[in-house]
Amino acid sequence: MIVRLALTGVLASVAVLFATGCEDKTLGRSCDVGADAGPSQGAWNTGATDCPSQICIKPAVQAGASTNTTAYCTAQCSSDNDCNGQTRDTSNPNDKRCAEGFTCAVVFGQGPGQICCRKLCLCRDFIAPTGPVSPAACQNSSSPVCPSES
Repeated sequence: MIVRLALTGVLASVAVLFATGCEDKTLGRSCDVGADAGPSQGAWNTGATDCPSQICIKPAVQAGASTNTTAYCTAQCSSDNDCNGQTRDTSNPNDKRCAEGFTCAVVFGQGPGQICCRKLCLCRDFIAPTGPVSPAACQNSSSPVCPSES
C-alpha cells in the first residue's frame, strides 16, 4: 500500500512536469550536418533526427571570429530569450559545444524555407565582435532566393 502511494506520487509529479508545457529543444547539442564544411562555409541538415527541431547547423565563421565549435541543434526564434541552450563544459577539452551562448539572428540566405532568411538561435562563437551580419539575400524582403511557403 505504501509503495503504491509513493509510485502514485511520483507519477503525479511527472504528469505535472509535462503539463507545464516546457519544451526541451535541446538547443546547442552537438549534431551531424552530413557534410564537411570549412570555417568560411555554412552547412545545415533540416532532417536531423538527433535534434527536436530537426535543424542542425554549422554556421560560417564571420570575419574576426575564431572558433573550434562544432555543428549544433538549433531552432527558430523571435528573440534572444528563445535561445537558452547547452554550452561547453570548459573542464572537458573534447567538448566542442558553444562556449559563448546564443543569440537570435538570421544565419542563412539560402536553403529550405525553415532556415532561409529565418531567425535561428546562433552560437555567438561564430559571430564577429561587431555582431551578427544578416546575409545580403535577406536584407531585401522581396528577395527571390528563398522558396515560397505553402
